[in-house]
Amino acid sequence: MKRLYLILALTIGLMQSVSAINVVDSLEQTYSNLPLEEKIKHYDNYLSLQSAEENAFYHELINQLNSSFQAKTIQTRYSKTFSLIYSVLIIVLGGLFFFIVTSTLRIMQLYRIEKINKKRTQELLAQTEDINTIKAQFLQDISYKIRTPLNSVMGLSEVLANNPELIDSEDVRLVAETIQDNSQKLQQLVNAVLDLSRLESGMMKYNLSDYSLSQICQDAISIVRMHGEFSAPEIPFDNKIDTASDIIHTDVSRLTQILSEMLDTPSRLGSDEQNGSKSSTRLTLDFCQGSNTTLCITVKNSPMTLDAEEDSLNSIRQKIAQLFIEHFGGTFSIQTKDIVFTYPLK
Repeated sequence: MKRLYLILALTIGLMQSVSAINVVDSLEQTYSNLPLEEKIKHYDNYLSLQSAEENAFYHELINQLNSSFQAKTIQTRYSKTFSLIYSVLIIVLGGLFFFIVTSTLRIMQLYRIEKINKKRTQELLAQTEDINTIKAQFLQDISYKIRTPLNSVMGLSEVLANNPELIDSEDVRLVAETIQDNSQKLQQLVNAVLDLSRLESGMMKYNLSDYSLSQICQDAISIVRMHGEFSAPEIPFDNKIDTASDIIHTDVSRLTQILSEMLDTPSRLGSDEQNGSKSSTRLTLDFCQGSNTTLCITVKNSPMTLDAEEDSLNSIRQKIAQLFIEHFGGTFSIQTKDIVFTYPLK
C-alpha cells in the first residue's frame, strides 16, 4: 500500500511539473504584450482554477485506487479463507482415510487372531477329548488290573478262612504264595499309579544328591540279580565313561528303581526260563553323539517294552520314567524294543 501511494505521488508530481511548464509557455505566448503586473494577475487566476480541477481529478484518481485496493484486499482475504478451508478439508479427509485404513487393518488382524484362536481351541478340544478317552481307557484297564489280583486275594483268603479243614499244608503253601504274588502285583500297581499322579501334578518330592551314573547302573543290575535270587542271566553292561566323569544330580533311589524296572519285569524271567537261554537285555552308557555334557543310556531289548499296550503296569512305568527323566532335563524315547534316554551331567 505504501509503495502504491509513493508511486502515485511521484506520478502526480511529475504530471504537475509537466503541466506547470506547459501552462507557463502557454500563458507567456498569450499575454506576451501585457505589462508584467497584468501577466502575474492572469497567472494567479489561471493557476487557482487549474488547481481546483487538478485536485478534483487527483481526488477521483485516489478514490478509484482505494476502491481497487479494497477490492483486491477482499479478494485476497477470500482466497486465503478458501485456501484455509481447503487445507482443513484435506486434513480431515486424510485423517478419515487413515482411520478407515487402520481400522480395516485392525479388523483384519483381529479376524486372523480369532481364526487362529478358534483353530487352536478346536485342536485343544480334540486333544482334550483324546486325553479324556485315554484316561477313561486307562482307568478301565487299571480298575480291571486292580480287581483281578484283589479278587484273587479276597477269594483265596475267604477259602482259607471258611474251610481250613479241607486244605492240606501243601495247598496252604500254594494259596499263600498266590496271595503273596497277587498282593505284590496289586501293591506295585497302586504305587505306580500314585507315583504317576504325583509326577503329572508336580507334587513328587525328591531326595537330590550327586552320584555316579555308572554306579547307579551297577546298582540296578545288582537289584535285578537279587530279585531273581541270582539265578537270572547276567545283564551285560557296556560302560564307555570314566567313573569320575559321570556325576549327575538326581534322586538316586528313584532313578535306580526306574532303571532296574527297565532291566527286569516278571515277564522277562518267565520267558528266559522257558526258552532256556540267557537274557538278551544289554545296558550301554556313553556320551551323546556330539556332546560332552550329556550322557546317553541305552537299554537294549528292555523287558519294559514287552506287551506294554496289554500290560498296564509296564505302560505306567514307561510314563513314570519319561516324566522323571524329562523333569531333570533329559529325553526319553522307545525304539521298538530298546529304551534310549539321556541325562545331563552336573
